[in-house]
Amino acid sequence: MKKLLSILFFVCFVVVFNACKEEPPYINFTPESTVGDTTYIISPVPGKQTKNVLIEEVTGVRCPNCPKAQAEAKILSESNPGRINVLTIHPLNKLNLLTKPFDVAIGDQHTSAYDFRTEAGAQIFEMVGISGSLPIGNVNRRLFSSESSRNIDYQKWSGYVATELSTPTPVNIILNASNKGDSIEIEVTLTYTENVADSNFLTIGILESDMVDVQESKDVNGNVIYVEDYVHNHVLRTIVTGYFGDLLKASYEPGRVFYKKYRVKRDPKWNSANLDVIALVHMNTNKKDVLHSKEAKVN
Repeated sequence: MKKLLSILFFVCFVVVFNACKEEPPYINFTPESTVGDTTYIISPVPGKQTKNVLIEEVTGVRCPNCPKAQAEAKILSESNPGRINVLTIHPLNKLNLLTKPFDVAIGDQHTSAYDFRTEAGAQIFEMVGISGSLPIGNVNRRLFSSESSRNIDYQKWSGYVATELSTPTPVNIILNASNKGDSIEIEVTLTYTENVADSNFLTIGILESDMVDVQESKDVNGNVIYVEDYVHNHVLRTIVTGYFGDLLKASYEPGRVFYKKYRVKRDPKWNSANLDVIALVHMNTNKKDVLHSKEAKVN
């Protein structure tokens, strides 16, 4: 009888244990180590930072019109020094005909040195709004009243960038990043200067620039050409937080501070001299709007 009860107890334990196991969603990526995470209130409340604007550009190496969008992002950035943050996404799986690397083994005339595509980019592209063509991009992930989609044609960026530059931000961002051995250490301090009602999230990404590789483009006559020494900048390499951001778990009131510190392993394929970190404070997956962004060199 005791043996039978023991068997029944073991079976029940296994059933209950397995029933309670929960597989985490694959979109939740956990950094190698979160070494700092705290929140508190300070007084007096600091002054507001000037709002920065995010241009989230979706592109592909097989897209001959995409260099025009990248040129527009560069013009806007140079016209507004320190206030435009460009994040370039080469989505994985989505629009593969335009984003997959070149390879002579499959009949291409060239072979790419890099594969810029990321799953993180695909998830963000899907969250913000999938488009059937490139180039495309968004300004602060906002759905503007005269548009049907957040991702819009690059020729419209400048007007919306001007609109966003003129609006204040309710949160200040201080961002620092440094190489520590084979890892990158990231520190971010967020300070709210006014009340915010909706849930806010923090997304941190790692970008790489000055990557020379082949890119489809067009000559002055509109013919497709291959630029073998094209310089790719602001390329998303990974997202440190969850793809859709980490929830900031406290009330958002004047003087509210969130301090977070991450340590993530640096991919040996990345050139540590050309890395930047970008931090976005944004609303939830319904509103999506980016309230402020900051970029910092990985020293």
